[in-house]
Amino acid sequence: MIKNPDSTNTTFQNKKSYGWVFWLWLMATFLAVLIVTVSVTAWSVRHVSIGGLRFSETQSRMVVGIAEFPVLVYTAVQEIRSRLEGDPLPLLMDRKSTEQPYWVRQFPAPEDSGYLLFSGVDAAAKRADVQLIKMSDGTVVARWQPDWFAIMAQTSPKKFIPAASPYTLLAIHPLLLADGDIVFNHTAGSLVRMSTCSSKPVWLLDEVMHHSNELDETGSAMWLPSISQDGYADYPLYQKRVRDDALAHVSIDGRLLERRSFARILRENGLQTILMGTSGFVINEDPIHLNEIKVARQDSRYWKRGDLLISARHLSSLFLYRPSTGKIIWHQTGPWMNQHSVDFVDDHRVSLFNNNVIGGPATTRESTFIQSSDINQVMVYDFDTKQISQPFAALLDAAKPVTVTAGRARILPDGGLFLEENNFGR
Repeated sequence: MIKNPDSTNTTFQNKKSYGWVFWLWLMATFLAVLIVTVSVTAWSVRHVSIGGLRFSETQSRMVVGIAEFPVLVYTAVQEIRSRLEGDPLPLLMDRKSTEQPYWVRQFPAPEDSGYLLFSGVDAAAKRADVQLIKMSDGTVVARWQPDWFAIMAQTSPKKFIPAASPYTLLAIHPLLLADGDIVFNHTAGSLVRMSTCSSKPVWLLDEVMHHSNELDETGSAMWLPSISQDGYADYPLYQKRVRDDALAHVSIDGRLLERRSFARILRENGLQTILMGTSGFVINEDPIHLNEIKVARQDSRYWKRGDLLISARHLSSLFLYRPSTGKIIWHQTGPWMNQHSVDFVDDHRVSLFNNNVIGGPATTRESTFIQSSDINQVMVYDFDTKQISQPFAALLDAAKPVTVTAGRARILPDGGLFLEENNFGR
């Protein structure tokens, strides 16, 4: 029997066609599953972010965990690199790619008789530390070298505080005490007192403290931003999902004296609208974001000794708060946006560092400044005239600071300006 060669070719072609059909079907199925998975995941993350009630708390945490997985992988890779190379990589930035042509480098400054308490990375030790530097010649007068592993061992995980490691910790807003000790908080969420004599803490308060550390009017305690659970006790959805910043009063020997919910303060002072009525259909999980508390050292026509000047970044608002009565005696929203670093200038003026950026999760200059030419600003509010001025506008136009987050500005006693552009290490 002789086979027809045309029949053999046809059979081969049919098998080949079936093979292509199978692979096309497999690819189409894979793409369909991928699209459905991505869509369901995106919907789930959005549903949790706006406070939807379809998921239990455990399911909501699982959804958020899946969404944060890429960040955890990146953090793990960075930590492995840090362990292998001995460098605190997450705290470092490349000077060549960061510096701009218009930057002016001038240090030491022989004419400056002051000192700088500097929190940064020690190149020799390859870890974050704190140094007291003499400005006139650059001499390091004192150095505090925290044992970050010991600090992490005493710091427990906390809600609303991102995961950290000893390689990513940095002393935040160190406060120099009269006896030479310093007090600082850090990104893992506790408060630490250290001396120059040991790398181990004098004491550690395992409570969430963040941003600024400021001695009160007595000098025996400090006011610090913290986190509370009291502001939304009557509203379970917000109590579960929303971070409630607070004012913490801590003694210099490390005891938590009191903690006042700032959400509760706003609501009791008739300001619930700016707290809970401006985010549309989305639940803002960090609606306040306290980043500075300054203490009035003396009475004036507009405040009393012990009053607190408070900056709430995510409200773009400043508040004068009187702890003795629980009353907000003054507040203003804008024209600053997402500001930092408020301060008393004299008996009728206060200053602030205006980041001048819009809200949202983006952290690049292109996506946060309204105009490409916009920069950070230093504003001064005058209680006498109710006017706002920018006395350093020309100086900043030349320096062009553009930090999106953080940033500090202090008007010095001689009328000069100290400014810190955190995002770029300047």
